[in-house]
This record gives sequence, structure tokens and C-alpha cells, in this order.
Amino acid sequence: MIELIENTLQIISKISSSKCGYLLKVSGDGFKVLTMWGGKPEEFDLVNDYLFNLKKTNELDCNSVNLDNLLKNNSLNSYFLKDLILDNEKNQAVYILLFAEDTNKYENESVNNVVSVLPILSRQVKKLLKQDDFENTQQNILINKSGEDLDGNGLLNNWEQNFNNLIETSPDLVFILDGEGKFLLVNKSGLEFLEYSANNLKGKHFTEFVDPENQTKVSNLFNEALIKKTAVTFDVSLLSKYENTILMQISCRIIEKDNKVIGMIGIGRNLGKQKNIEVELNKIKPKILEANRLIKIERTRAQQKKSLIEELNRLKQDFVSNISHEFRTPLASIIGFSETIESDPDLPPEMKKEFNNVILNEGKRLAKLINNILNLSKFEGSGIILKRDNFDIVKLLNEVEETNKDFAEQKNITLIFESPHEEVVLEADNERLYQAINALVNNAIKFTDDFGRVKIIVNDLFREVEIIISDTGLGIPEKDLSYIFQRFYRVSRPGSDIPGTGVGLVFVKQIVDLHKGLITVQSDVGSGTTFMVKLPKSSKIENN
Repeated sequence: MIELIENTLQIISKISSSKCGYLLKVSGDGFKVLTMWGGKPEEFDLVNDYLFNLKKTNELDCNSVNLDNLLKNNSLNSYFLKDLILDNEKNQAVYILLFAEDTNKYENESVNNVVSVLPILSRQVKKLLKQDDFENTQQNILINKSGEDLDGNGLLNNWEQNFNNLIETSPDLVFILDGEGKFLLVNKSGLEFLEYSANNLKGKHFTEFVDPENQTKVSNLFNEALIKKTAVTFDVSLLSKYENTILMQISCRIIEKDNKVIGMIGIGRNLGKQKNIEVELNKIKPKILEANRLIKIERTRAQQKKSLIEELNRLKQDFVSNISHEFRTPLASIIGFSETIESDPDLPPEMKKEFNNVILNEGKRLAKLINNILNLSKFEGSGIILKRDNFDIVKLLNEVEETNKDFAEQKNITLIFESPHEEVVLEADNERLYQAINALVNNAIKFTDDFGRVKIIVNDLFREVEIIISDTGLGIPEKDLSYIFQRFYRVSRPGSDIPGTGVGLVFVKQIVDLHKGLITVQSDVGSGTTFMVKLPKSSKIENN
């Protein structure tokens, strides 16, 4: 189990490019470094004391712990802390700590790579704690708390037999070479790796089993061990008797007697399992990245839906507010003038007539508003069927001009209609088209300041009729142009109190769309706005 844990930790170290790290077990009684690589446990005593005290007061949160001040003397600028096991019943926990010299090392992809392996490591550590393997294998001297030697049977004195038992039960390649580099002893696992019997292997040189490309490298490393008299560790591919390749991590050191090198002892760990894990991790990594990418996309979609719902709610609230205001204003006038006429029987006839005209106009305004909303509902419910007929569009535009003349004169606005002398025949719904063009002209006058100008132009094209309504009014900001045909949308005009419901242009566009036409808009803030409507002359042209 320890071997598996160490293999997994080596993988984590590589994929995170960590300089060092360790597993820390913290309980109510204290803490213990279970295993470590790239450093010495005593170098991190301050860190471990700090984490133990936090754990003891239930204040240890891996996401908020700050170890920067404690790592200054270690030349480490980045760290990663994560809990592997939290056992509240036994009041113990196991944490993994990784350290690197680079700043901001454990971010984004690096952390994702580490986190993806942690479930595997967590399961391995759980098994280790259950079996209590680690504590048992770490006891180098069998001593009880009082210091009394427990080896009453002389078990430790029989070191040769113990050594033979150890190497025979090891799953790794354990070997002893003579002074010339030839095999003197290989354990059972090693013989299985190399596919030799003990008799056939004895006397063969170590480099005979090294692939030709690495023989010089291995010889140089052996020479380095002989000269410096230190242990060497290296990865190398060994070839078995039947040409099978085994990737091994070899660790070895010299054997001396009377200050003379008489041989070498070493151990070889099979890296095949580790490589298989790395291969599996490499297979899983794109899937994890893809899953994270899909999660991010779904989060973005959810945020967009949320924003859309919030925008719809805002538009609905604005519409209710605007429509309430639009209803309240004419109703107030109607009720006010009606009460005045009713309460004052001596009111002069001229004033009564004037008041009645106000009541009539406000009633018409209210009826128009209600009709616009009802028409919008009909269009959205596909309840409108066009009543097509051939008629003169020039005559219709003259009627629109006459309808809006009084409104324009009230604001001293010049209303101009430019048209060809001859008639322009169009196959369309006369009533609906009148409503649409009238709404555009009415809007142009409404949003044009006093003494401005509104122009209506009709152009007779080959198969189309082009109607242009241009004004010198307030203009529409560029940011609002793409939204003005949306239901209930109103252009934000700070300081302006011009009424509106946000349904007029929606209604206009729906009528134009039903005629298979096209409506476009150009506008400059402070200079004015131009709407262009193109309609096919005949429904046959539409179908074509």
C-alpha cells in the first residue's frame, strides 16, 4: 500500500511541478508527517504546529489558511493545502501539502490536475490507516514507552536471516554486484522481472541487461558512485532474457570493506505501474478539461438566462408603469372636465364646447392606446389576417399628412409630403398600413422639438415602394437602435417626460413583416431620425 501511495505522490509531484511535499496526519494528540519527498520534516515544524493548533480549535479551513510568513525561510513562494481524510469520530485528519518556488504556481490547470488525482490518493491513505501499515513499517527499533527492549527472543540478532527474508518478500528487484559489476545475488522478484534462474543469472554483468542506448550512461553513473562513494538513483530500461523491456528506477550504493570497494547493492522499482497510471491520467485529463469547459459553458448559459429573465421583468415593470401613466393622464382630463361641466350649470356654452372637445380628444387618445395594445396581442397570437386590396399609396400618405397636421401645428413643426404626381398602386392591407405609417409620423412629430421639420417621402421603385419618414428630432442613441423594435422597450432619455408605452414601433414592424416588407432606421442623437419602409407592390412578388 505504501508503494502505491508513493507512486501516486510521484505522479502528483510531476503533474504539479512541485519542489517538495508531504502527507500530514493531525489528531487531537498531535501531528505526524506520514511521508515526504524533496525536503526534511523538521523544515516544516512551524507549518505543522500552526496547522495542528488551527485543527485543535476547529479553525482549519484549507481555502483560507495563509502560510506565506511561515515559508519565508524555505524560499518557497507557492503552496497547496487540501484535506484527504476528515474523520470526526476519531478526531483526526490527513492533509496533502505541496510547495513550489514559483509564485502563483498552484492555479487553474495545475490545481485541476492535482485535484483529479486526489480521490485515488485518498482511498489509498484510508486503506493504509485502517491496516495501520504505516506506523508498523516505520518502527525501526522495537522500544516501548519506558525504553525497555522488547526483543526478548533475540529476533534482531539474526540479521542475516532477516535480511534474506526481507529481500525475498520485496516486490522490487533487489541485487548485489561484485567488484566487477557482475550479479552475485538477485531476489525472487528480480529473477521474475529478468526471466532468469538464479544459476543462469549469476556472473552476468549488470550492463548486459541495459538497453544499448543507455549502457554508457549507466556505466558513468556506477563510476560516479565508486568515486564519490554516494548513492545514485536513475531510471533505465532493462531487457529481460526474452527481450521484454522493463522500465526501472534503480537506486544503488557501494559496499566497502577495509576502505576498499568490494561490490554494490541496489534496488530497482518497476515504473510500469506508474507509467500506466500516467497514461490513464493523460487519457482522463482531456475529459476533465472538456467537462470543465462544458460546465463553464452551462454556467454562462445559466447566467444569460438569468440576465434575460431579469431584463424581461424590468421591461414588464416599465411597461406596467408606462401604461398606467398613459391611462391615468387622459382619464384624469376626462373626469376633471366632466366634473367641471356637471358641477357648474352656469358654465358658458363656449367653454362647455371647449371642455367637450378636450374630453373627446382624450377619449380618442385612450381608445387609440387600448387599440394598440389589443392589436399587438392579436399580432403575437397570429390572430391578424391581412385584407389585401389594390390602392394608391400616395392617397394613403396624404390622409396620414392631414391626420397629423393639427398635431404638427401645435408644435410649430413643418410637415412636408413629397410624392410623384402620378398614383402608385400597391397591393396591401390599406387599414393596417395606414396605422403603421401614421404611427411613424406621429412618433416623428412627438419626438421633434418645436419649430422642427418632419418629411414624408414616397419613391416608386421597380417592384417595390419605398416610404421614408425623416425628422429633425431628438434622435436615438446608437446603443438603443438594435432594441427599438422589441416589445415594451423604451429609449432612455434622461430629463425627458415624453409619454409612451413601448409598443408603437413593435406594432409597426409586425405590420411591415406581415407584408413581407423591410423597415430600417438611421439616427443621430440631436440631429434626427429616418425610418425607411420598403414594401413589395404585389403579393406575387412576395411569393417569388
